[in-house]
Amino acid sequence: MTDMFLNEVFSFPLNIFSTLFVILLLFWLVSFLGLVDIEIIDPDIEVDTDAESGQTSWLQKLGLDGVPLMVVITLIDFYALIFAYLGRKYLMPLADEMLTATAMGSLLAMAAVVIALPLTTLSVKPLRRFFHTHEAVSKCDITGTICTVTTLKVTESFGQAITEDGSMVLSVRADEPNTISKGERVALISYDNNKDTYLVVTEQQLLNQ
Repeated sequence: MTDMFLNEVFSFPLNIFSTLFVILLLFWLVSFLGLVDIEIIDPDIEVDTDAESGQTSWLQKLGLDGVPLMVVITLIDFYALIFAYLGRKYLMPLADEMLTATAMGSLLAMAAVVIALPLTTLSVKPLRRFFHTHEAVSKCDITGTICTVTTLKVTESFGQAITEDGSMVLSVRADEPNTISKGERVALISYDNNKDTYLVVTEQQLLNQ
């Protein structure tokens, strides 16, 4: 039974989404271990500036902004995979005599993505508060806040931390060399508007200043 299910899931057009889903699961596993920043593929820009990139623009138009791009991709792929599975099981047999399997599969894949977009938009809304500050508070206003590191290390180009109340996940950076590691408490001492990152020092370093 398991073999039949796997054959179904990795057959066209489901294999488009199932293969990507496996890759995404591996990414999230590595991310939870603290080996990679979940914002690794996000553009290094402040999305509130007037000169927005094309990427930021279409994300905002679709209501998919406010969370890391990997979250958006994962949700789209998840919903598309579910619809593609249902479509292959119930719709493709009805069109056997009208379209080839390849043509029907291609149409089903495109329809799955179209349907996944509004579902992803709805799912993103409650997640935004975990990744961005409230509108009433600018990102500069939270400098001095104590956070906990969630990645294995923090370097000049890599690092992530979460606020004490768990409401915000932030990209952080630190001067090297340093011994900052996962679970350590750090203080946000400055904000880089261009890269949307915070420079941090350990809580002990802050107290010694």
